[in-house]
Amino acid sequence: MTPEEMIELIPKKIEGFNLAEQHKGRMMKIGTLSYSMVERSFSKNKRKVTILLFDYNNAPIMYRQATGKWQSQPDEESDTLIDRSFLYEDNQGREYYRKFTNSSQIFLGINNRFYLMLTGEGVESETLHAILRLFPLSAFLQQTDFTNAKHR
Repeated sequence: MTPEEMIELIPKKIEGFNLAEQHKGRMMKIGTLSYSMVERSFSKNKRKVTILLFDYNNAPIMYRQATGKWQSQPDEESDTLIDRSFLYEDNQGREYYRKFTNSSQIFLGINNRFYLMLTGEGVESETLHAILRLFPLSAFLQQTDFTNAKHR
């Protein structure tokens, strides 16, 4: 997908936050591999959310490298740290939350093609999960199905 198509998969608004800047997007090529990436940021006072979305359709090895380590990484939960895997609508993800810095991250592999990264500064893990629910994962599936139909 082009960055212009991908940005439509990212929420335009997040309640309690303001759009920090216009989105950024680009297509990258490394040897025979190519992928697209878009970024959108929101902020409010000292709180910030950054959304990065990658389309690894033409770089499946990069998708596997980004998501593969989650399987072998042990979960860890304490009073100060959460580092665990989770499943969201049949997609494998990983979440991190550090209480002392009040920083959180969610990584989600979507349909073995897209890689979503949500980063929160001054934002709890629960808020990032609420933002994750704003993503239309059925639209990601439609893109994957459309691409697969073109290659048959």
